Amino acid sequence: MGDASTPLPYTGQAGLPSANPTKSFWQTSHPNPITHHRSTGALPSKASVVVIGTGISGTFAAHELLANAADDLDVLVLEARTTCSAATGRNGGHLQPLIHAERTAIIDFEMSNYRHIYNMIKDNNIPCDFRQLPGCLGFWNKTYFDEAKAALHSKAEVVEKHRSLVRIVEDPQELSKLRLTGGVVGAIIQDVAASLSPYKLMIGLWTEMLRKHEPGRLNLQTETPLTSITPVEDGEGWILHTGRGDVEAKRVIFATNGYTSHLLPQFAGLISPTQAQMSALLPPKDSPFTETLIPKSYGMMGVGLQDRVMSDYLVQNPILDSQDGGVVGRGGHLMFGGGRAEAKGHGVGVSDDDYVDEDVEKYLRSLPERLNLATDASISREAGLLDLAASWTGIIGSSADGHPWVGGVPGSPGLFVAAGYSGHGMTNAPLCGRHVARLAIADLKGADWKALQAEEVDTAESEEDGGLPREYVVTQERIDAVSGG
Repeated sequence: MGDASTPLPYTGQAGLPSANPTKSFWQTSHPNPITHHRSTGALPSKASVVVIGTGISGTFAAHELLANAADDLDVLVLEARTTCSAATGRNGGHLQPLIHAERTAIIDFEMSNYRHIYNMIKDNNIPCDFRQLPGCLGFWNKTYFDEAKAALHSKAEVVEKHRSLVRIVEDPQELSKLRLTGGVVGAIIQDVAASLSPYKLMIGLWTEMLRKHEPGRLNLQTETPLTSITPVEDGEGWILHTGRGDVEAKRVIFATNGYTSHLLPQFAGLISPTQAQMSALLPPKDSPFTETLIPKSYGMMGVGLQDRVMSDYLVQNPILDSQDGGVVGRGGHLMFGGGRAEAKGHGVGVSDDDYVDEDVEKYLRSLPERLNLATDASISREAGLLDLAASWTGIIGSSADGHPWVGGVPGSPGLFVAAGYSGHGMTNAPLCGRHVARLAIADLKGADWKALQAEEVDTAESEEDGGLPREYVVTQERIDAVSGG
């Protein structure tokens, strides 16, 4: 969703996606004909590759399979609910690489994901409200801000090509011009950021893929939760069990993020389901942002009881020339998420997105306490609770060591996973999904997929475009190190 965090200890398995989730504004404001799509009336009994999930990882995995696998390979995609109904269709619409927070190879990877999304939108002409704009990350905790500054100045962590993309703001007047208020101590401004509707992007990609490929090549089955998986007896492959019947698959890609441990119990304690919350807020009637978009996307760290990795995140939806007539109205909604410090148990271990936390909702509505929405940036209006157009939750997958889990599942030939983005999936998941699709293709050909993965890690370490950071690779050694095994 966008609230990155290394979770509190949680070793239980995730549940299945809720049958009656809260209504995401991204989804209710964009009705489309593939929401309940089923390519065929009956569930196929066999498939070359099954992709579990239609969020950003599953979408980009399916796209890679269809683009680069042999023509006789058939792809079945199972979605527990409607198309893109989980975290990708519920997040903050915030596309911003974390330039100050990671080492060079990971920053490069996030930048590659940013470019990959940009090119995918441009090449396919997908209307998804994509807007490039500067990103402003404000800090309300001096210790956290000092740590971020130190990371930027450390040559071991941030090379010059990245450092040149950011600037540090500490002067109170400059912070006021950035509209930050309420005890802010500093900010980091970066050139590379964007806002978009991830849901519109995924729906656009699925619409195009379904248009291009017959059901014999691509079969999407929504509202088909996978309940368990067992190996084929005396043979290769896996049996996938659903309430609509079983499917035999040669290879399986789990793009299941926070729900991963429900199907792969060995990931319990490695990827924790964590509830995150979002809101669509109305700017005050006297705010200039009823007519003009806020010129930056915002992140907020160190507010109140937030720990070092919790954050809030804000973008604004497009403003329309006239009333839409539906839930959108004239648009311009402030899409504001976060507030996990206010949630019971910080949302950790929660698999249900069928309710909202009232304390978090109140916190999100208090946005003017931290961001001045008045006409004059130097004169703060009286802070108050903003009117709410919608409030909803989603389930992110918090990684126990802070990095995604990407690659083959140890001890389970033919199973691949891309999950555990800790709320920072927009600049990680696309190429992680592509990566596991490439591994599955290589494995089906009888090639050494581990050698291919090693090559992609080498690519990332050499600072070339793409690749995969070494921290993301799933290994038994990493599992043991995290779980204490």
